[in-house]
Formats: sequence, C-alpha cells, structure tokens
Amino acid sequence: MIEIKDKQGMSTEEIILETAIDLMEKKGFKAVTTKEIAAQSGFSEMTLFRHFGTKQNILEKAVEVYSYLIDMKTILYDHVEYDLKKDLKRVSETYHKYNQHNYKMVLLSFQERHTHPFIGEKISENPKRLKNYLVDYFEEMQKRGKMIETDAEVQAMNFLWMNLGYFMSFQLGGRKVAQIPLQTFIEDSVDLFVRGLTPCK
Repeated sequence: MIEIKDKQGMSTEEIILETAIDLMEKKGFKAVTTKEIAAQSGFSEMTLFRHFGTKQNILEKAVEVYSYLIDMKTILYDHVEYDLKKDLKRVSETYHKYNQHNYKMVLLSFQERHTHPFIGEKISENPKRLKNYLVDYFEEMQKRGKMIETDAEVQAMNFLWMNLGYFMSFQLGGRKVAQIPLQTFIEDSVDLFVRGLTPCK
C-alpha cells in the first residue's frame, strides 16, 4: 500500500499511531475510541479501519514501532573503558535517551500493566539488556580489582532503579519533584555510586 505523506513527511499510519499513543497515554486504552483517534489524526474512521482494522491492532503496531531496541554493541560494548565513572555515565545517558525517546510508551506500559501486559514485556527488553550488560561489566571490574566485592546483579538493579526513579519523578511530578536538571543528576548520582563501589586505596 502506498502511504500518503503530509506536509511534515509523516505517513498516514505514522500520524494515526502517534495520535493514538498520545491519546492512550493521557486517557487510557479503554477510554479512547477509534472515532476519536481518527478525528484527532485528521482522517476518517474508515481510513483508520483500512490501515489497522481495530484499536487493538493500532496498539500492537504502536508498541512494535515505538519500542526500538538499544544497540548495545555500538553504544556500550564498543566504547567500554573500564573506568567506573565514564562507563556508568554512558549507561545512565543511554537509559535516559531511550526513555526520553519512548516516554509515552513507557508510561502507557505502567498504566496498562494489568490489561495489556504485552506492552510492559516489550518495553522491558531494553532495561533487561542494560541490566545484563551491567552485571557482566561489574563482574569484570571486580576481577580487575577496580570495584569492591559485591553482588553484581544487586548493584546493577540499584543503578537502574536509581535512574528509573528520576525518570518517573520527572514524568509524574514534573519540575515540582525533579528540579535537578538531568545532566546534573547523571553526573552527581554516578559520582556517588562510583565512590561507593571503588576500593579504598
């Protein structure tokens, strides 16, 4: 099927998907109707049905399109320096870059965790990849004597939970809660984490 492009270069399907995710994140999947999605998209409901068939199909396609996987090799493995501060800063920046790009899907996964658990399963693929990377990295750093003896998996989860806390605070409470700029948070939190994991000389 040939896609019609609008003035901004987005296809009909892209406009419908983006509109649907925006509405679903704000109102919930159940509350949003195909008629509303079509109207907000600027198309007829018939156009929506022709491209997707059902609202469920729209959600499933949106999850597929907007849940991109982090290129772990290019971003992390190929640039590892075995320097706790530099490497953990890169992990933190990667985590927040992913969440900023995909924040509506992340929030929707929390909102629909009981009714549409497949969203969370898809969204969790990147955090799982980051966790596995951190576990391997922490174990290697311990072997090199650059990190205290500790449970690598526990520390990997602590690091990710710390970053998730900032993300959720900012998204749910905005500047009223997360008043510290992201880059300042990354610098300071990584510095504190590194101090706790670095062996005493």
